Parts: sequence; structure tokens; C-alpha cells
Amino acid sequence: MQLIRIRTDDELMWYKDIWDEILASEDNDNPFIEFAWFYNWWQIVGRRERVELYAVEENGTIIAFFPFIVRLRWGIRIYAFAGENMANYSGVVAKKEWLLPVITFVFDQLIEKYKHLLFSFHGLLESKDSTKVIEQYFVERQLRPSIFRVVTPYLAFHDVDIPNYFNQRRTMHGMDSRERKLQKLGSLTRKIPSRDELWQMFSLFDRQWAKKIDISDFTKGKKKDFFEQLTLLKGEALQVEVDALVFEDQWIAFTYGICCRGRYVTYALAHEPTFTIFGPNRLVNQETIKRAYSENYRLFDMSIGYEPYKFDWRSNIDFTRRMLVSGGTKRARLLASSYTLKEQLKEFLKGNHRVVEWKRNTLGQLRYLVKYGKVKNWLEYGQLFVEKFIRFKQVNLYELSPSNNVTPQRPVGDLFEELSIQEAMQLDKEEIISLFYKGYTIYKDSYAETNKPAFALHAMNWHVDDLQIVEALPKQTYFLTYDVYKNIDIITAFFQKMKPAQTLWITARFWQWRKRKQLLQLGYKRISRMKHFKCARYERNHVEKYTESGGDVHSVH
Repeated sequence: MQLIRIRTDDELMWYKDIWDEILASEDNDNPFIEFAWFYNWWQIVGRRERVELYAVEENGTIIAFFPFIVRLRWGIRIYAFAGENMANYSGVVAKKEWLLPVITFVFDQLIEKYKHLLFSFHGLLESKDSTKVIEQYFVERQLRPSIFRVVTPYLAFHDVDIPNYFNQRRTMHGMDSRERKLQKLGSLTRKIPSRDELWQMFSLFDRQWAKKIDISDFTKGKKKDFFEQLTLLKGEALQVEVDALVFEDQWIAFTYGICCRGRYVTYALAHEPTFTIFGPNRLVNQETIKRAYSENYRLFDMSIGYEPYKFDWRSNIDFTRRMLVSGGTKRARLLASSYTLKEQLKEFLKGNHRVVEWKRNTLGQLRYLVKYGKVKNWLEYGQLFVEKFIRFKQVNLYELSPSNNVTPQRPVGDLFEELSIQEAMQLDKEEIISLFYKGYTIYKDSYAETNKPAFALHAMNWHVDDLQIVEALPKQTYFLTYDVYKNIDIITAFFQKMKPAQTLWITARFWQWRKRKQLLQLGYKRISRMKHFKCARYERNHVEKYTESGGDVHSVH
């Protein structure tokens, strides 16, 4: 055998047909070792990397490729597969019958040539032959590998009855109900975007991760150019498919999938933060699964990670390894030990979803506040932090019956009109979109320059979000909420003119003493008081209900 060093991407083009033929003959479904992936990565992202690409020749025929990158630390050469911070999976480009001979030949050559050496291989799928052969080589050479695993859930379409399986899974987390709510509010469609629309994908990704910690750099610099370039590939085994979930002509979620010979790998997924309550990420994921099945894919790969939505749909799991192996020198073993400790910590943290969520969300929120937060934002965050340990909340519920008339200070006329969800989307506020999800009808000031909501009415339930209370309303009763303090007299008069035979309920918190005073002046009567107290793990709820005879009191623990 002979080892050939390929030094430039231009030189690599001479080997494209050989590379593609090897993988096609093996029916390779790992997109991250395809020629199209590596070539574009080297051209766009890998220019600053120390790339060592080797071809193995046997009797005048190229039989394998090893795409390495090399780093130097403490005088030690660290060999890794190319694109280790971008490619989910890695491996050797070779036919199955040649795997052991070429791996043995190439690794022996490197170990013989360099005294201080460390192999750091990421993305080794346990189901792939190359992973087993690499481990076999190191065991036979008595170079004990340190192996770290991360779960890789997938859905194999041939393993399940997809129509029944899909109907069962789409009801989880009430996703069928959420989808119906969105469809009732407006037009909900799935779209395959054109190249001119891809900016919306990157913009949506940045919006979702603005207050979170993202380590993928999907939208950053050269990596963004690379992922956009992949969408333009034609005639290759590797193809990129982008699915967008569009509500009223606005993207609310997307999936970026990398496909190869019957395998769909979910690479990136993001959603519009203001629509989080509708679960658009889960909706777009199930739509993508449905399309992948209709287009005869064999495998829907959820990619590495312990995110709950991946386990909702998986039919089985694989594992992806990181393998660390040092050469025989003390210096290499010492570096390998430090890398091993780091990987052990990462493996522990990634396996604990609560820790991952804390790092991603809590630290991300703090980073956002440090960069862009104002005094008001810091006070709100501080309040939420304190309430995790100790809090006291008191909410009063008031009722205004049709017999109580209110004389407004000025004519109400047609002062308010309904706010559409299309108008609400322009306000970019999650709390307002949540009101639509909960079934409120939202009203705005007809004569205001902006579409800021004035109040919201619910005809079925009354909500106390602070205490997580949702209960059905009595007949002929509406519940009034949102920012109603300043114009409560006008809003009340408008309601009585619009619905003269209906009763109105409204809540006021403990600190809103001016609002409580004004409600009593307008003829509202307090019908209930709800208290909630928490200190560490101790919690107590207390409810007082008032009637004409003086009321009754009961406690809920």
C-alpha cells in the first residue's frame, strides 16, 4: 500500500469520482463523509485548519480516504476527523472489505512517523463498521481507547406501522389541539423555501437563540455561508432539505435536514419565540417526519442529544462515540488524561437534561441581560429568581352584574375594536400571542396610532396565571384581563353597552390597591380572595369565597 497526501481542494477534485464510487458501492447513508460535504467544508470553513487528507493506493487503485485535521498542543500532534465541530458523524471512506487493512496501514504509518501523538475521533456511530474496526485496531495494538457515548435517537420507518404510530404520537403534549388552534386563527402551511428566502431561516434561528447559549454557530460567519452553499447542491448523494412552517405568511419554525441515500438527519431546528406556547418546533418536526415517510426515506435521524422531543418520536436508539487514544509517550498520555477528564465532565452534563437546560437558558438569559438588559429587565429577573425560593401572592376576584350601571366620564361609542392575530404578530410579544392561544378575544383602541391591546375577554374560562388557576366561568359571564387599570371605567362601560345582559369578572393583585379601590367605586363586588405562600419546599394555598351571608372560607394544601 502507498499513502498519498492530497494538499489542496483543487487537487482533491481529481479524486471526486473515486470517492463517490466507493461510498455509492457501500450504500453510505452518513452525509458527513460524502465528498460534497468535505469539499465544501474545506473550501469555505477549513481554509484556516491544518488539513491532512490522505488517499490509500493499492496496486495503482485508490481504495480509501482519510480526511484528518491536525492540531498541535504541548508538542503533540492531535489527529481528528475533519469538521469535528460541525459534522455530527464521521468515519473512514473505504469499502467494507478494505476497512481493517487501510486503517491498520494508515494508523501504523502515523504512529511510526510521529513520536508524540493523540487520536481524538468524534462522531463515530456505533452501528457503523468503521467504528468497530477503529476500536479493534487500537485494542490489538494495546492502545487502550477512552470511549464516551451520547444517545442518537432515530425513527426507522420499516420498524413501525407509520399511520397508527403517527396518529398516536401527534396527540402527545396536545400537539393536535395546538395545531387546530393555529389553523382556526389563520392560515398554517408547510413550505419548501427558495434560496432568496433562506435569510428568514437564519434570522429565525438568531431570534430563538438570542437569549440562549448556542454552540453550533449555525448562523455565524463562514459556517453560515457553508450551510447556505449546501442547499444549492444538485445531483449529489448529499442533499439539504429545509422545511418551513408558515403562519399567515410569517415563518414560525423550520427544520434544516441533511439527507443521504434514505437517511434524513435533523441538523438544525428553530422556532419563533413569540409562538412558543403553540409548540411550533414540535409541529414542524412532525410535518417533516410525515414528508420524509411519503418520500420513501428509510430512517429519520433525530441527531445526537437528549432533548425530549427526540424521544417522543424515536423507534430505536443508536449511540455516537468520541474516542481518545494516546501514543506511548508520557507527554501524550498526560494530555490524553486531561482530555479524558474534560470529556467525562461533558458526558455527565449532557446526560443531565436539567443541567443542559440551565446552561442553555439560564446562563443564556444572564448573558443577554449583561449585553442588552435595562434596569427594568434586571428587576424582573431578580423578582423571578427570588420567587423560586420564597413568594407571597394574593389575588382578588371581582364581579360586576348587569344590574350595576356605570356612567363613563366620556361617551364610549365605538372606542374599541377587535385586534387580529396578524396585527398582534407585529407587536412581537409572546404574552399577547399567548392570549390568542388561551382563547381570548383581544380589543384595541380604535383611534390609537398603534395596535397595542387595551383589554382581552374570555367567554369560557377565567384565568389567574400567577396562581396557575383555570376554571370554567358561570353562564352569561365574561372574564376581563390584560392591561386594564388606566381605562377600567371606559372599558367597563364599553362592555356593558356591547353585552348589557352579561356579568363581568376581573382580578386585582395584592399590590394593585388603586385598581381595587377603583373597581369598588365602579360597582364591582369582591367574590373571592386567593392566597399563595411558598418558602423553600413548603407551599400553602388559601381561598376565601364571599356570599351575602358573610361568605365561607376553606383552605387547599
